[in-house]
Amino acid sequence: MSRVMSCMIVLLFSLSLIGPSAMAQLETSPQTIKGDLLSIKGDVYVIKDIFGRLVYLHVDKNTKRERMLVPGERIEADVIIGERVVALRPSK
Repeated sequence: MSRVMSCMIVLLFSLSLIGPSAMAQLETSPQTIKGDLLSIKGDVYVIKDIFGRLVYLHVDKNTKRERMLVPGERIEADVIIGERVVALRPSK
C-alpha cells in the first residue's frame, strides 16, 4: 500500500512540474489574429476579427511591420496574448 502511495506522490509531483512549463509555453507562443482593420488611433489598431469581435491591438516600436497599413484592409497580427503584438502584415 505504501509503495502505491509513493508512486502516486512521485507521479503527481512530476506532473506538477511539467504542467506549468507547458502552459507557459502556450502563453508565450504567438497567436495569429485575422480581420479587417477598422481604425488606427495612435498606437492602437482596432480590428474586427473573423468572428465579428472587436480586437484592440497595442502596437509599439518592437512590432514588425511589412508596410504602413490603412483602415479597410484585411490584416494578420501575430500576438502574444496579454503581452504584445509581434508582427502586423496585410492578409494574403
